[in-house]
Amino acid sequence: MDDLEAERQQAIRMLSSALTANRLPIEQFESRLALVRQAPNRATLDAIVADLTPTGEYPPPLDDLPPTAADHTAVAPIAPADVLRIRTVLSSSRRAGSWSVPHRLELKVVLGDLTIDLRNAEFFSDLLEVDLDVLLGSLTLIVPAGVQVENECEERWSSTTHSTRSSRGASPIGLLIRLTGRVRWSSVEIKEKRPTGGEPPSRWKRFLGIGR
Repeated sequence: MDDLEAERQQAIRMLSSALTANRLPIEQFESRLALVRQAPNRATLDAIVADLTPTGEYPPPLDDLPPTAADHTAVAPIAPADVLRIRTVLSSSRRAGSWSVPHRLELKVVLGDLTIDLRNAEFFSDLLEVDLDVLLGSLTLIVPAGVQVENECEERWSSTTHSTRSSRGASPIGLLIRLTGRVRWSSVEIKEKRPTGGEPPSRWKRFLGIGR
């Protein structure tokens, strides 16, 4: 990677950080991103992001660090929160294992990849609201076999797939996952799969009335 390309990637990280911190409207992000990709020299790049340079008014954005791969595989579940916000910017992240699902998930992906695996999660309600804000990224949502998924997202130049191949023959479990929000220039993949242990977590079974 030459020096100009490195500066270009740094400018993209600054734009992404500003968007994630709600300091840059989506329309400006899209227009500036196009300008950054066409900038012929460093001076032009600096001019595009000059007003986004961290000052004493804002702390330096953590998302300006080099991209990393994060694994949020959970351990023993605890009582759920009302809302859980997960942001993935210029990185790859995964949440899986036995974890307590909140009543609402807010997922933001910008120029990154995020996987949310709910197969072995603990549910405390029969409805899970998932708000999506995906831009130039990829989201994979793995849900328990037999779940009902309603997709009400606003999509622009994006693709959404829902695979049930691994859950054929599964009975409905009385759980509804409703997707809302925005997906732009991105892909969302929904996969229905059975729990890795073959049976739903015990607390999930008790809540949904399985095995009584």
